[in-house]
Amino acid sequence: MATRALTQEADIYTLVMTRQHRLFRWLAESRGVRGLSGAGLILLGSLASGVVAADTCDIPDSDAEWRLVFADEFNGNTLDRNKWETEFLWGPGVVINDEQQYYVNNAQFGFDPFSVQDGTLAITAIKTPFARDQLYLTRSIYGPSTIELLWRVPDGAVSYQVYRDGVQLGSATGGSFLDSGLREGIEYAYAVTALDASGSEILTADITINTDERVVSVPPQAFSLGLRANVYSATSGEIIWDAPNRATRFEVYRDGRLYRELNGANFTSLFEAGLQAGEMYQYRVAAYDSCDDLIIAEEVKLDANAGSTGPRTVERLIVRLTSFSDTSAEIAWGAVLGARRYTVTDNGSQVLDSDARSLFIDDLVPGEDRRFRVIAYDADGRQIDATTRTVNTADNSFALNRQPFLSGIITSYNSFRFRYGRIEARARMPAGQGFWSAFWLLNAYYNQDQPEDPEIDIIEALGDRPTVANHAYHYFSDLDGDGFHTDLVSSEGRATIDDFSSDFHVYGVIWEPGRIVWTVDGIETHRVEGEQVSDEQMYLIANLAIGGTFPGPADESTPFPSRYELDWIRVYQR
Repeated sequence: MATRALTQEADIYTLVMTRQHRLFRWLAESRGVRGLSGAGLILLGSLASGVVAADTCDIPDSDAEWRLVFADEFNGNTLDRNKWETEFLWGPGVVINDEQQYYVNNAQFGFDPFSVQDGTLAITAIKTPFARDQLYLTRSIYGPSTIELLWRVPDGAVSYQVYRDGVQLGSATGGSFLDSGLREGIEYAYAVTALDASGSEILTADITINTDERVVSVPPQAFSLGLRANVYSATSGEIIWDAPNRATRFEVYRDGRLYRELNGANFTSLFEAGLQAGEMYQYRVAAYDSCDDLIIAEEVKLDANAGSTGPRTVERLIVRLTSFSDTSAEIAWGAVLGARRYTVTDNGSQVLDSDARSLFIDDLVPGEDRRFRVIAYDADGRQIDATTRTVNTADNSFALNRQPFLSGIITSYNSFRFRYGRIEARARMPAGQGFWSAFWLLNAYYNQDQPEDPEIDIIEALGDRPTVANHAYHYFSDLDGDGFHTDLVSSEGRATIDDFSSDFHVYGVIWEPGRIVWTVDGIETHRVEGEQVSDEQMYLIANLAIGGTFPGPADESTPFPSRYELDWIRVYQR
C-alpha cells in the first residue's frame, strides 16, 4: 500500500529480575510458531486444516514445478483465525497515510467487517455509527506535562465541566480542554460532565491518563544490538541487548570462548552472579535468524571493579508499563530514594510486598481495566511515595476511534512468512471515491533489523479509477551514504484492466531471486529486475482502506456499506 508506518518508540526501562521471572516472561511472550533453522518449508498439519507456518531459507529450484504451500479458499462459515490476524503488525487502531478508517479487530463497536459465505470472504466498510447520546471521551498527549481532552458533542449539550482527581479544573463550551503542569509517569483521573442550556447534567464520562503513554519520536539510528553492561556489585552484573525481530537464537562469548547459547526469540539479557571481583570481562553477543544466518554481532566490556551502573535511584515513584500480549504485561518502577520495600495492590487487593521493582501480570482480560497501586516504604515502614497505573490490553473504546469509517484488514503475520514464490488472489474491489483496496506483501521485520523495509504491492485499486491496476515495489536505500536507510525508492506500474468492481480478477506476482513479475489474469503487467529485489521473508496482507494520500478522502458520493471480496488466496513455491 505504499505504506510507511510511523515508528512508535517507548522508553526502555532496565531492571534486574530473577532468572525465574525472565523465563516466565519469555514463556508468556513466545506464543507464535516459527520454523526451524535451515529447514526450507515447515508445514504444521495440512493445507486442508489451514494451520501453516513457513520459514523458507533455501533458494528455489528454477527447474522445479510450482507447489501449493499456503491457501485459503474461504469455504467455511467464518474467517479462519489460525491463518489470519486482523490488525496491523504495529498495533490495533494504527492510522497510516492519513487514512480515514479504523481497522476493527475483535468486533469492536459491535461491528464485524469479516463475513464468509459461498466460498467468498467479504471485508465490509461502513460509516462509523457514533451515537448522539455519548461523549466518546479521549485524549491527545503532547508531552510529559501536557494533554488535551477531546470529546464528541452529544445532543442537547451546550457546556462542560472538567474535573481532575475530583477537583474542578474549569469549563468548556466546545469539544476539547487543554491541561498542563502534569508529572510524567503519574496517573490522573479526569471527568467531563455535559450540561444542557439550563445547566442540568446530561451525562459524565471518565478517563485515566498517564503522559508516559505518549509516542516518543527519536532520530534515525543505525541498526545495532545496543549491547551494554550493568554492574550491580563486585561479583554480579548483566549483559543487555535489544533483540532483533527476526532473531531466533543468540550466542554469547566470554573472553573469546562460546559461553552460552540461548535458543529463543525473546532473550534480551544474561545475568551474571559469579563474577570475580576486580576482573574485566569481554563479551560478544551474536544474533542468528531462523535460517541460521548471522544478523549482527557486537562486543562490550564488563568491569566488575567499576562500581554499580544499575538503575539510578529516583526521588519520586514512577511506574512504567510494558504490554506483551492481550493477557500479559509488566509494570516496573525505579529504586526510590530511601525505599526498602514496595507493596502493590491489584484493584484493591495486595499482590506484592517485597524489595522487587517489577510485577508481571498474565491474567489480563482485554477490555477490562486493572488498576494497580504501588507504594514505597522506608526502613521504618513509613510511606515515602505512591502512584497508580491502569492496565487495559484492548483498544476497544469507541472514544479512541475518531475515524469516520470502520473497515478490516487480514494478515498472515503470525501464521505464514515466506521467501520467494508465486502469490495470487482472486478478488473483486469496490468502486467509489476514496476506496483503496489492496493485496500486498510486507517484510516480516518492518522498521527494525532490515533497513531496506521492502514492500511488494500486488494490486492497489483506487475506487474512482476502476479500470486501473496499480503495482509497486518500495524499499529504503542509503543513497547519500550516511549509514541510514532513509531514502524511499519505488518502482511503480499501472495496467488497464476490465472494471475491477464488476467482476473478479486474479492478481499475482512471481517473486524470485533478482526478479518480481506482476500479473493480472495470468498476463504480465509489470516487472522489476536487479539486485534491489529483496530476499527477506514477507507475509500477506489484504485490506480495504478509505481515504489517504493516494486516493484522496471519501465524499458524499462514496457508497456505504461497500465490500472487498476475496474468492481465494494462494501461495506456490518451487
